[in-house]
Amino acid sequence: MSRIHELLLSYLGSHGASTASELSAAMKVSQPTLSRAIKALGQQRIVRMGRARSTRYARRSERPGNECPLYLIDESGLAVHLGVLYELSRGEWLFQQDSPWKSLRGEVFRDGLYPGLPWFLQDMRPCGFLGRCFAHAHAQALQASRNPADWSDVLVLEALRRFGQDMLGALIVGRDMLEQVRSLADHGLKALSEREIPQAYPQMAEQVLAGEWPGSSAAGEQPKFTATVMGSGGEIRHVLVKFSGDMKLPEARRWADLLRAEHLANRVLSEAGLLCARSRMICSAGQTFLESDRFDRCGAAGRRAVVSLEALDAAYVGVNGLPWNRAAVALRDGGWLSAADAEHLTLFWWFGVLTGNTDMHYGNIAFYLDPNPPLRLAPLYDMVPMSYRPGLEGKLPSDALRLTPPPPEELPIWRLAAAIARNYWEQIARDHDFSSDFRDVAVKNRAAVSAGEVSVRRRS
Repeated sequence: MSRIHELLLSYLGSHGASTASELSAAMKVSQPTLSRAIKALGQQRIVRMGRARSTRYARRSERPGNECPLYLIDESGLAVHLGVLYELSRGEWLFQQDSPWKSLRGEVFRDGLYPGLPWFLQDMRPCGFLGRCFAHAHAQALQASRNPADWSDVLVLEALRRFGQDMLGALIVGRDMLEQVRSLADHGLKALSEREIPQAYPQMAEQVLAGEWPGSSAAGEQPKFTATVMGSGGEIRHVLVKFSGDMKLPEARRWADLLRAEHLANRVLSEAGLLCARSRMICSAGQTFLESDRFDRCGAAGRRAVVSLEALDAAYVGVNGLPWNRAAVALRDGGWLSAADAEHLTLFWWFGVLTGNTDMHYGNIAFYLDPNPPLRLAPLYDMVPMSYRPGLEGKLPSDALRLTPPPPEELPIWRLAAAIARNYWEQIARDHDFSSDFRDVAVKNRAAVSAGEVSVRRRS
């Protein structure tokens, strides 16, 4: 290798993607000399991005397997080649698309260059309860820590290439993984019948608590597992199942109340015309199960691409830490969310406030990943009154909510959210499937919401 080739690779390795002018000036060589050096090193060492004067060059990583195709499984189950992902030096990544998806690049990642693993793959990182189960199952094969938070971008990509057949969304990493997914679809999925569910769910819950469950990596801390079920009409559904412990224990009974409350939130919001995850309750073997349809799956083999508010915000907006209602305004103003969906997100926020949901983080809102913005708000999920979860020492909170009035510009949405929340607490107060303690909480909160509505009417 000549001296100029060494200089070129060294500069790109330390400075990252650079233009021809920057490289010529730094190396003190002419443009023709630089062009010959780039051509001699070839595409296996240097990649090119952009056009004309904005063309930039970057050094590829020397790690084996630094080039990886990405696919998308559509709603019918067919695979689409999206493009090729390249690992570069300095931790950068390049994604060269087959056809332009503006939503993947926006105005920030011009030419498909990303400072780390591309943002639209970040939701596939193992995290939460099932992420830890995933890491526990595959850490030895990957020669990795059992804590997925310790995994590098390179290790995450390797995990997705080898074990990512049932991750969140519709993206598939690598040709080998695509063949695995196709094989699963061709040979049929092992789906539980309605008759098998009452016995199977308690067994699956026991397995996941024993750390044996290698299922998909849906985020969150509540114990859960994934399953495939077959309805009475032969339809296939992919579901996420949360569960309580032994109902003889007060803490487990409260968690059962919270699961029922999540199911009811889905129902009352859906009845108000809002898009929520479809769910149902199942009781078996002294446990309560909340089964929710996965909105990133479609039938037996179809999938839908989704991204979380957390990933979208980190890529394009940068308001993490602000409540959903304020994030909705930023997303709308940035062209990432329609005005109607921004209103729905704001309503979800106020409903959560009025029902004691203290866990409305950015991972609990998702959007369908379409080729062009604005993105569509996905069904609501994880709307749980977490302020009433059991404390570390088993204490069961029971105080009424302390509600604050909304800003004037959000009064119309707040009124609608309050009406739905009042209905929600009224239904809990009357439903004897909830514990008497939680029904008492509901009575207090129904009164608190009603008082808030009176106060807002007086103010306005």
